Amino acid sequence: MSESKCCSSCGPSLISLNDIKLPKRLSFGIIDYFKVIYSWIFAFRRTFIIKPGLYFTGDKYDINTTLLVTCNYHMTVFVLWRILKSRNVRILVIDTEGINVWCSSGKGKFSADEIIKQINRYNKRMFTETDTIDLILPKLSLSGVSIAELRKNSIHPKIGPVYAKDLPQYLEDKPFKNCNDHKFMFSLKDRIFTLIPSLFQMIKYSVYISAVLFIWNYFFNTGLYWQIIPMAILIVILYVIFFPVLPSKRFSVKGLFLYGILAVIFSVYYFIFNNKLDILSYLFFLFFLGGGILFFSLSYTGNSGVSNYSLVKKEIIRYLPVAVVLFLASMVTLIIKGVVMTGSN
Repeated sequence: MSESKCCSSCGPSLISLNDIKLPKRLSFGIIDYFKVIYSWIFAFRRTFIIKPGLYFTGDKYDINTTLLVTCNYHMTVFVLWRILKSRNVRILVIDTEGINVWCSSGKGKFSADEIIKQINRYNKRMFTETDTIDLILPKLSLSGVSIAELRKNSIHPKIGPVYAKDLPQYLEDKPFKNCNDHKFMFSLKDRIFTLIPSLFQMIKYSVYISAVLFIWNYFFNTGLYWQIIPMAILIVILYVIFFPVLPSKRFSVKGLFLYGILAVIFSVYYFIFNNKLDILSYLFFLFFLGGGILFFSLSYTGNSGVSNYSLVKKEIIRYLPVAVVLFLASMVTLIIKGVVMTGSN
């Protein structure tokens, strides 16, 4: 939540005249395209931010143009600018600590208090010629924004669409309507967008682990180290592609179902078709597969727009220890295999 609460009636008295700001024209250059690509690839961590404040598109600031509110995550503001740069609109960028709209609202950072705080940095006449301020909120911010709190401070919000691409059409139809019935579909296109950063995240972790296992293999010749990298890639691709058809709304339970399917396939392969793989290697892969799937399913909650922050915390508390136990079991199995291989030599 915002560290300090303020309202339109008391806020200005707490801010010195030197803190009163002027709107800025929103613009991006070539370097910002590279920033967006970088932010996409490394979406699992915080990257670039936009300084909070009041911005506008077009040639000059117009108090009569539509006011939209968004987070200060660079990619979000950039996408909004790309879609609306040919229009005259105003954009209030609030401080969400560089987190996107959906995640920041779930964490309480995209809030009514933060919106009011940013508005109070400016003279009220920069926003409206009347007693009320009309603005448009992104639909995915509603889990963190108190509409009642905004209205108490003479701010009248409208609920905009889920997708930024729908904004041009939405802005054409006046008076603006509340898009309460709009839903984030998390379509295949949406999931493919999350696939690349998810792959980078899991490959990064698997490379680190492979390096450790390579060192262990150097001394004990287990033959197991590089295999977890393709395993991690397989986990990500299958989980992301088949996400909607995996049972349950809980990410971890979806992961457990996928684990069950893959464990059965792997076991059939081991016991029927492959006589070269020893039982300790089989157990290592089985345990590591389970830990990897559970770990990724929990981390994928941050890449999805259909997660619930309070439920995610409960899932992490319940299932992260299970993932840790499976990882530890795989490591113990690998140690035993190394000792056995050394003893047999």
